[in-house]
Amino acid sequence: MPRLRHTIVLAACALLAGILAVLAVIDPLHLRHARWFTAGLVLLTVVLLTAALAVAARRGVLRAFVVVVGVVVGVLWVGLIGFAAQFTTGGRDVATIADGDRRLVVVEGGGVAVAPIFAVVVRSGAAGPFEQESLVYQGLEGVPAPTGLLFVDHGTVEVQRGPSCLYRSEVTVTTLDVEPVHRQLRLTGC
Repeated sequence: MPRLRHTIVLAACALLAGILAVLAVIDPLHLRHARWFTAGLVLLTVVLLTAALAVAARRGVLRAFVVVVGVVVGVLWVGLIGFAAQFTTGGRDVATIADGDRRLVVVEGGGVAVAPIFAVVVRSGAAGPFEQESLVYQGLEGVPAPTGLLFVDHGTVEVQRGPSCLYRSEVTVTTLDVEPVHRQLRLTGC
C-alpha cells in the first residue's frame, strides 16, 4: 500500500508540474524569463514522472528500464535547451526611460544579422525572475534606433523613430499586454 500511495503522490506532483509548464508556455503575465520556467518545469515533470513509474514498477528489469528511459529523456531535454539557448540573445540595452517601476527600453539585437536590429520593450517589476517584458516596436536590420520614448499616461506609450514616425500602443498594467505591437515592414517610411 505505501508504494501505491507514493506513486499517486509523485504522479500528482508530476501532473501539477506539467500544468505549471503549460501555464509558463502560455505566459499570460509576459514574464521576461518564462522560457527558463518552462524548461525547468518540463525537466521537473520528467523527473517526477520517472520517479512515479519507477516506484510503481516492481523491482528488476522494468524499474531499471523506466529509470534509464527517464534519464535519457531528461538528458536529451537539457541538451535541447542548451542547444536552443545558443541561438537566443538577450540583446544590449541602448536607452531606457522609467516611469515608476515600468521602463521603456531600446534593445539592440542582431545575432546573425550584419547590421544591428533595434526593438523597444516595456518592462515592469524589479529585475529578477518575475520581471515582466513585452514587445512594443520591432525594427528591421539597418533601420536606425528609435529616437524618442514616452509614457503618455499610465496605459499608453509612444515610440518615435525619426521626425515623422510615431507609434502609439496601449499597455495593460497588470499583464503588460501591448496592443498594437508595431513591426516595421519596410526599410523606408513608417
